[in-house]
Amino acid sequence: MQNKIVFVPQPKKVVYQNGFLPFEGFVLAQRKVFGGHTLTGLQPFIAANGVTLAAQQNAALGSQAYVITVDKTGVTVQYATQTGLHYAVLTLLQAAKQCKGKLPFMCVHDEPDFVSRGFMLDISRNKVPTLATLKKLVDYLSDVKVNMLQLYVEGRSFYYPSKAECYSRPDDYLTSADIVALKKYAEQRFVSLVPCGNCYGHMTYWLNQPQYNRLAYSPNGFDWSKDGLHCPAGTLNPADPDSVRFVRGLFDDMLPAFGNAGLFNIGGDEPFDTIYGEHALDDDGETYFSYMQQICADVRSRGLTPMMWGDVAHNHPDKIDRLGDVVYLEWHYDKGLFNDECCRVYAQKGARFYVCPSSGLYSSVTGKTDNMLANIAEAAYYGKKHGAEGMLNTDWGDGASSQSFVSSVYCQGVAACYSWNATCFDDGELQQWLNDNVYGCNLSAIVADLGRYVNLQKQKMNMIPFLFSALYIRGLDCMQVDYDNYSDPLAFFRRDELLTTDESNDTQAFLDDIRARLDSVDNGNLYCAEARYALDMLTWAVMHTRVCRGLRNDNPDVGLVRQTADFGEKCVLQHKQVWFARNKRSDYAKASFRWTRLVKKYRQLLSELTAKRK
Repeated sequence: MQNKIVFVPQPKKVVYQNGFLPFEGFVLAQRKVFGGHTLTGLQPFIAANGVTLAAQQNAALGSQAYVITVDKTGVTVQYATQTGLHYAVLTLLQAAKQCKGKLPFMCVHDEPDFVSRGFMLDISRNKVPTLATLKKLVDYLSDVKVNMLQLYVEGRSFYYPSKAECYSRPDDYLTSADIVALKKYAEQRFVSLVPCGNCYGHMTYWLNQPQYNRLAYSPNGFDWSKDGLHCPAGTLNPADPDSVRFVRGLFDDMLPAFGNAGLFNIGGDEPFDTIYGEHALDDDGETYFSYMQQICADVRSRGLTPMMWGDVAHNHPDKIDRLGDVVYLEWHYDKGLFNDECCRVYAQKGARFYVCPSSGLYSSVTGKTDNMLANIAEAAYYGKKHGAEGMLNTDWGDGASSQSFVSSVYCQGVAACYSWNATCFDDGELQQWLNDNVYGCNLSAIVADLGRYVNLQKQKMNMIPFLFSALYIRGLDCMQVDYDNYSDPLAFFRRDELLTTDESNDTQAFLDDIRARLDSVDNGNLYCAEARYALDMLTWAVMHTRVCRGLRNDNPDVGLVRQTADFGEKCVLQHKQVWFARNKRSDYAKASFRWTRLVKKYRQLLSELTAKRK
């Protein structure tokens, strides 16, 4: 075999043999076996003079397993279920697209390491995708054999009819009609759409509406730390029966559109108001588990199995059994945090659990590539070792969902590969496949490297890269606190960190090199536009850092301030263009508020500096 076929994800076992099968297409020996979307995928490769494609049902195989044999007699696929047959066809089509005129003799034995391979997209940090974008996402997930999609709903990102007074334009958000259409579309492609929301913490938007504030555990908010970081109310009062009734009302509005989804991710994570501040609880988790028992019981009464984030349960393993049949979601987003101990907590209790790594795109624009690669690899390794039922890769939007679809595609490709085959991943092959089948140009390596700007920061990083922190949080005066942007956790942070001069120079040189590479491959498609937007945002951040350092040293460069203001205006326009290319209006005004205000501050600063020079 001279040319190895690039399979994404990599099958468990591929044995190439001497010889090739002349190939111009397929003749289906049993056309009726290949139903629905599986047949649709095959349709372009069906030819009257093609090779025979036979399908044989084999009950001894697992439900998602398959075997492909290519020899001189043709192609044979063995499968146990339609799901297995679908995955076999996906693999076969990857081979057919790469093999011009001949298929190599080979035998493929394949089956996933994780029964559930999911992707969770945060649609609650101001940005809600259009239905067309979500369908495109489903197409991609299906192609890489991901079988679960969750859309994280917090606040008003979903239109709740019983809360109609909180919406001026309901169609700007995810609607029940969107869910019904997406669910049907996804199921045709062997992807389940699982509802995902919250029920305890992360209720900030609702609890800061006047009519619901009385339900808050800390109605006036709480002090996160002693340095003045005050956060608004975000956690329901577990002692108030109306809190449970409120959550049930949210469920009543949202769940019917999902039909018999089987699972429901109810969140339950990070009840910060009960952890920090003067009213922090110290009751060994008793309040938490008592409250969550009520929510889980309600979910089961609807015929669904609750899934919930494991950050609280993990710290109280003696209480895990109290919640009954629950799928725990063990999440860690930095390398080195997945290990034997964190997975063994559930395995020893016989509890169902998933491992949940992250794309790492939140609070960064382009992510932290090397951290993401390690985080996902470790999640897959330890999850498989300790019997995790699934892997759910998360794409959070903290920082006003500043990332774009182009970066999510790459990160989710990595997770898809590891969740299918936990011990065999080739980043180069994934990048090649993405270039050929998704991006439409040699963009993958550029996307991956855009997430490596963080490596040039030598100062210790506290979760958020200094470059993003300076632009989004610090601004020009370290006072950019948006008290009404309840969807974004970063809206309440105050940070005053900047890159050093050397770090700024190294980062700019790094970005200049990427710009030259992007110029050489840019074919004008939307993916390239998104990559250019990301590159320009990071470039603006470097310029902004230099302006801030000049102001800090009382030596501002008027010319640099003018250039930074002009470049910032360009970035604001790019942000708007890439936003509306894939997303509803949703809360665009809030997501763009910091960028537009920062540009206005530049203009004001420029006016002041110019006046001083006169």
